[in-house]
Amino acid sequence: MIAKSSIRSWTAAFISGAAVFVADQWLKITFFDHIHYEAEAFSWMNGLIRSTLFHNYGISFNIPIPQALIILITGIALGWAVALLVERGRSSDLIACILIGIFIGGTLGNAFDRIMLGFVRDWLLLFGRSAINLADVAIGGSLIGFVALTSRKK
Repeated sequence: MIAKSSIRSWTAAFISGAAVFVADQWLKITFFDHIHYEAEAFSWMNGLIRSTLFHNYGISFNIPIPQALIILITGIALGWAVALLVERGRSSDLIACILIGIFIGGTLGNAFDRIMLGFVRDWLLLFGRSAINLADVAIGGSLIGFVALTSRKK
């Protein structure tokens, strides 16, 4: 029998992931439908952070890799995350499950773009160099949070 705390952990992961996915897609649609040139929506700290419209055809940091390989890497990452979610959910590790759910939601957000459009929509330009989106922030933040959580527990 599955413990109620395990179901609660998996539910929290699902809700967290779904929220990230929906928010990421909504922001991408909003920016790409309403902005026509860089920094039209916002520009902060003298342009260090500004809005942009960037089609990322590569993997992280727009490193050029064949699309099929990117999808394979994404599938492996999602498989690892789901396996980890099952394991952490069985031990009722609520915070870890939420972080994994956020990772999955961000990964699915970028995978959806890549499969449907052939590229990932990035709308936030940092330091005039790196274009990212909410999914990227969710992926990176959840990985950092998960490593910190795991390190603290040891």
